[in-house]
Amino acid sequence: MDFIFNIVFNNLKIIEYIVFWYPVTMGLYWVIGSIIYYFRIEIKKPLPLFSTPKVSILVPAYNEQDQIELTIDKLLEIDYPDFEILLINDGSKDKTPEILERCAMKDDKIRFINLKENAGKANALWLGLMASKGEYLMCVDGDSYLDKDCLRYMIPHFVNPNVGERVGAVTGNPRIRNRSSLLAKIQLSEYASIISLIKRTQRMWGKVMTVSGVVVAYRKRALLDCGLWDRDIITEDIGVTWKLEKNYWDIRYEPRAICWMLVPETIVGLFKQRKRWAQGGLEVMIRHADIFMNWRKRRLFPVYLEQVFSIIWVILWILLTFVELIKFAFGMESYLTYIWKSQYLSIVCMIQFFVAILLEKKYDKKMLRNFLTAAWYPLIYWVVSGVVSLFALPSAYQIRKGSKLARWESPDRGIHTSDEPEENANLIHRERDDNVALAAKIETDRIKDYLTPDKTDKTVKTKKREHIIRGKQIWWKRIIEVFFTMLAWVYILVFLGYVTYGFISMNLGVSFYQNKIYNLAMLLETKQLLYITGIVILIEIAFLIIWKEYNLRKYGKLRRRKFKKDVSNSELALYFQKDFFEIQQLQEQKIIVLEKNIIPDDFKPEPVEFEQRAGTSRTFWRSRKSRCQNNDKS
Repeated sequence: MDFIFNIVFNNLKIIEYIVFWYPVTMGLYWVIGSIIYYFRIEIKKPLPLFSTPKVSILVPAYNEQDQIELTIDKLLEIDYPDFEILLINDGSKDKTPEILERCAMKDDKIRFINLKENAGKANALWLGLMASKGEYLMCVDGDSYLDKDCLRYMIPHFVNPNVGERVGAVTGNPRIRNRSSLLAKIQLSEYASIISLIKRTQRMWGKVMTVSGVVVAYRKRALLDCGLWDRDIITEDIGVTWKLEKNYWDIRYEPRAICWMLVPETIVGLFKQRKRWAQGGLEVMIRHADIFMNWRKRRLFPVYLEQVFSIIWVILWILLTFVELIKFAFGMESYLTYIWKSQYLSIVCMIQFFVAILLEKKYDKKMLRNFLTAAWYPLIYWVVSGVVSLFALPSAYQIRKGSKLARWESPDRGIHTSDEPEENANLIHRERDDNVALAAKIETDRIKDYLTPDKTDKTVKTKKREHIIRGKQIWWKRIIEVFFTMLAWVYILVFLGYVTYGFISMNLGVSFYQNKIYNLAMLLETKQLLYITGIVILIEIAFLIIWKEYNLRKYGKLRRRKFKKDVSNSELALYFQKDFFEIQQLQEQKIIVLEKNIIPDDFKPEPVEFEQRAGTSRTFWRSRKSRCQNNDKS
C-alpha cells in the first residue's frame, strides 16, 4: 500500500511541477520575446511605401445587419490610392443582402457577391479570390473595420525589395471596441497580453503560426501555392497559416495595422467562440502532424510541440485542481502549497499583462485603465479556457475529410450589455452614431501626412477614443464587478505584501506573523522559486538573442528571390477548373447573384505549374518545387 502511495505521490509531484513551471516559463518567454521585438523592430521607423499595388478587401458576411454598414463606411475612408471592396454574402437569413446591395450601388469601389446558399467563411473567401482584381487580398470580418492608414503599414511588407519577396501574409493588430462589460474588458487584456505577445515572440522566432482572420493581408500567389483556405476546418485562418509556413512562405506581424472589432459579452457567446477556436486548433494539429515526416520542416517542430504540450497542460491542470479539492475536503494540508504557488503564478501573470499593456498603450491610449480587470484572468479565465478545451477535444477528433463544409453560425457580437436588449441596443447604437460623427470631425481636421520614406510613425498618431463603445451597465452588475475585482487584487496584493514583509523580517532578524498559508516554509519556497525563475529568464534571453543573431548572420545578407508575377486570370481559370471568360466576368460584374455555390463541396484545385523561383547560392532560398525535383532525381 505504501509503495502504491509513493508512486501516486511522486507522479502528482511531477504533474505539479509541469502545471506550475509551464505557464511561468512560457509567460516569461513571451514577455522577453516581445520586449526584444519592440526594441529590435517595432520601435524603428515603419517600412516606406514605395509602390501602391491594387488591393482587394474581402468582407465575408453572415447575418451582420447590425454592423456591416458601419464597417463599409469605415473601409471607404481608408487612405490608400488603389483598392476595391468585395462584399460577399454567404446565405444570410436577415437583412444583410439588402444592406450590402444598397452599399454596393453608392460607390464604384464596392462590388457585391450574393451567394444565397450558406457554404462557410472559407468558401466565401474562395469566391472573393476568384472575383478579386488585386494581387493582394485584405480580409476583414463583417463586424470590424480598419484604421485609416492600415494598408500603408501592411503593403510595404509585400512590395519592398529585399524584404517582401517571400512574404505570403501579414497579420495586423485587432483592438476591441466594446468595453461595456467585465468579459469584454478581460478579453481586452487577453488580446494584448496573450495574442499580441505571442505574435511578437513568434516573429522573433521567425514562425508566426496564427494569423488573425479579422485583419490579415495575403499575397494571392502564396494562397494558390499552398492550396487556399481549408473549407472543411472551422478556423480557416489557423489552417492557412500552417499551409503557408509548410510551403516556405514568410508571415509577418504588423502591430501598427489596427483593426477595431467586437467580442462576445455573454458567457454563452464566449464559450461558443472559444470552443470553436480550440476545436479548429486541434483539427489543424491533427491535419498537419505530417511535418515530422519531413526534416526540412524542422523549424515548425518546436511550435507544434508547444501547442500539443499546451493541451496536455490543460488536462493536467484540471486533474491536479480536482485532486487538490479532494485534499481540501478531507482536511489534508498539502493543498496549501498549491494555493501558494497559484498566488506566485498570478503575480507572474500580472507582470505579463502589465508589460503587454505598456507595449500596446501607444496604439490604445486608454488601455492602462483596464489593467485592474486583468486580475480576473489568472483566477477565473483559466477555468473557462480549460473547460472549453476539454469540450473541444471530442469534436476535433471528428475532423471533416473534405466532404462537409464548415458552415457559419451566428456569433455573439457583444452589442447588448444589459437585461433590456431593445432599450440597451438603441442606447449603444446612438452612442455608436455619436462616435462616428466625432470620428468624421477628427478625420476632417486631420493633416494628411502618412508613411512616406522620410516620415516616421509619429505622423499617423491619432485619437483612438472614437472607436470605443462604452454602453451603460446596470448598477448592480457594476457593483458586483467592482467588488470581486477588489477581492482579486486583495488576493494578489496580500501575497506580494507578505512575501516582501517576510523577506525584510528575515534579513533583519525580526520575527514575523505566521499562519497555515503564510509561514516561514512558504517564504523559503518562494525564495527558491525566485532563484529558479531568474535562471529561466537568463536562459530565455540568451536563447532568443543567439537565435536572432544566428538567423541574421546566416540568412540576413543573402540575395532574396525575385518577386513573383501577379496571378493571371488564365492561372485562376486553370486552378479553379473554370472557363477564362467566366473568371473575367466575375471580376467585371458589380453585383453577382449566385443561387447555388459554383464551387462543389468536394472540389480539389487543379495544380498550376508556376514559374521557377529565382535561386541563390544557398539551398535555403531554393524553391520548394526545385528541392522536390532534385530529391526525386536522386
